[in-house]
Amino acid sequence: MPSSPDANLTGSAISLPGRSLRSRTLIALSLVFVLGFGTSAMHIYGTRDELRRAVLLIQAGAVSEGFTRDQPLDRLPRYYAGAQMNYTLYAADGQLLGYSDYMERPRRLRTALLSREPSWWRWSPHGGSSINAPVRLPDGAVLMVSRNDEAERSMLDELLLERLRHSLILMLPLGLLCILLILLLLNWTLRPVRRAARLAQGIGPNEPTRRIPLQDLPGEFQPLAAAANCALDRLAYAYEAERRFLADAAHELRTPLTVLDLHLQDARRSGELDWSTLEMEMRQLRRLVSQLLELARQEGQPESDAPAQRTNLSRLTREVIVSLLPLFEAQHRRIDARIDDGLLCRGNTSELREVLINLLDNALVHGAGTVEVSLRRDAEGIVLEVADQGPGVPAAEQEAMFQRFRKGRQSNAGTGLGLAIVRRIVENAGGRVGFVAGRGNALCVLFRD
Repeated sequence: MPSSPDANLTGSAISLPGRSLRSRTLIALSLVFVLGFGTSAMHIYGTRDELRRAVLLIQAGAVSEGFTRDQPLDRLPRYYAGAQMNYTLYAADGQLLGYSDYMERPRRLRTALLSREPSWWRWSPHGGSSINAPVRLPDGAVLMVSRNDEAERSMLDELLLERLRHSLILMLPLGLLCILLILLLLNWTLRPVRRAARLAQGIGPNEPTRRIPLQDLPGEFQPLAAAANCALDRLAYAYEAERRFLADAAHELRTPLTVLDLHLQDARRSGELDWSTLEMEMRQLRRLVSQLLELARQEGQPESDAPAQRTNLSRLTREVIVSLLPLFEAQHRRIDARIDDGLLCRGNTSELREVLINLLDNALVHGAGTVEVSLRRDAEGIVLEVADQGPGVPAAEQEAMFQRFRKGRQSNAGTGLGLAIVRRIVENAGGRVGFVAGRGNALCVLFRD
């Protein structure tokens, strides 16, 4: 049996525990624990060498007490505290004065160790088997004393290793306690998130107004929940709009279908078909269905500030006027056009053609007298005005005329979709459309160039 999409999503979430907040927190804590312990070990072993140097400084001060640069180095003791002492003598200016004759080479001068001020941070370099310490003599000379303190170093290593083991034994239960506290804190923190998730699972067509509560959520999750609520608001609005669209479409389609059914029933009884009437009703039905499809397609497109295509609106307007001119002449109506040349605007050519056809058809069906078309450029963009000499639409009803299936008079032959399609296409191209202020018989469209 195939699994549902929800089951697949749940299975994917269960199979990837490493991506959970709890797992990431535990991994981060483990890394912090390891890094902290490693840093502590490094500093402890740095302390070992500090202790070695401190001991040697005390010893060097003791063996060099009263010694001056004029005295021979063999006056200093060769062995002290069970190890051989090595001496290298430097003048105050750093010149080498001599070193013990049993040494292979002199020790390097390290004056930095002579004056070590207290500080919050000091890194002790790793010392080898031998350790060095400088001593400032009374006459300004510097005596570098070095010795092999392998015995002391081994003793300090054992002592510090034992301290590290003790520290590790203490840190393990402390780390486990911290992990337990973090898990409890995460569980307490995420409890409102789980509660919000359960509430969000109930959001659907039956309860489109339900939203994720924000008041109990942690501050880090509130922006995500607020964004989700905004998305749900947009989806609820779109769902309600689609529901109204389907209801209105079903209502509008029912009338021509009922008329067709009545004509077919009359034809069955009489045995004669009124082909002209049937063709007129079919044309009206096809037009309604075509406009419904166009409106649904346009409402499914997002508004764009920069459509990729540009259209020569001047040429397109002339082409549409010429194509509709026979319809106007058949009703003894005129079109006066004032069109500036070379006006380019943003938008799809076929969609803008639909806009012009709907505007002129609206003036033909619902207006009266001469239709005036004006296309020009102003400070805001390209302006198209279509006006007639009819009574127009009252100001209180002008905005409602752009709603779907809204007609000035319900007895009119139109579908009530023309202006709704015009507004949607124009807004998708970044423009706007409305009635001219104070003139209910004139429509104005602003295109972006």
